[in-house]
Amino acid sequence: MKLIRIFIPVLLIVAIVSVDAQAFQVEREIGIVRRFKPDVTVTNLDKDKFKQLDPSEDIGERLYSGDSLYTDSEGFALVYFMDRSIAKVKPNSLLIINGDVELSNKVSNTMINLQRGELFLQVQPQGSNEFEVYTSRSLASVKGTDFGSKSDGYVWVDEGQVDVTALNSGETISLFDEMYAQVDEDGNNIDSGMLSQNQLRNLSTGYDEMDDDLIPKEIILKFRDQNGQLREIKIDVFEEGKN
Repeated sequence: MKLIRIFIPVLLIVAIVSVDAQAFQVEREIGIVRRFKPDVTVTNLDKDKFKQLDPSEDIGERLYSGDSLYTDSEGFALVYFMDRSIAKVKPNSLLIINGDVELSNKVSNTMINLQRGELFLQVQPQGSNEFEVYTSRSLASVKGTDFGSKSDGYVWVDEGQVDVTALNSGETISLFDEMYAQVDEDGNNIDSGMLSQNQLRNLSTGYDEMDDDLIPKEIILKFRDQNGQLREIKIDVFEEGKN
């Protein structure tokens, strides 16, 4: 009996394995629009995506890397991220969300490009993860804090620590409880100082629009990992309580 040997080029094997792996790669959401008041629009130019959210259908709209969220003159939105951080978005705001999530090893990197308006974030302790908010002139790096950011380079801290960098000069300062920073228009210099209780109250005004009668609820998100295995993760979301 003759022994028949079959030789398969190594490059072909690598290519087949690569294709199989890519087939199981599923894009994972970075956040969820958990609550909103019209009008709020989600877009993604790379994917020809445009969606004006409907309160009767789109509670829980998922946000992916590259998605933009826009609130009109009366719009508010509450975004819940996969690392359990929360963003409250005021009217007349435009932000682009980028990042990646590796649920198997709990790695989550989130970057928010605030192009217009303002938001308030409650960022969970990040550990080795990264959470950043940047504008045309400033970068705010966060490891776990409650803080606000405006598109004109103004950052203020309610509680915790935020490192603020002027994008052009690279100057960086650290803000702590009840402090603010303002990066100038050219992104060169940073003015900073302490906030009075009255100033803090004024800066916080309006963000409670998304807090009324909220109750926590646990939901389960299911996804397939790179090996095609079905996995799930439990997260807390917030729903409006019934009177």
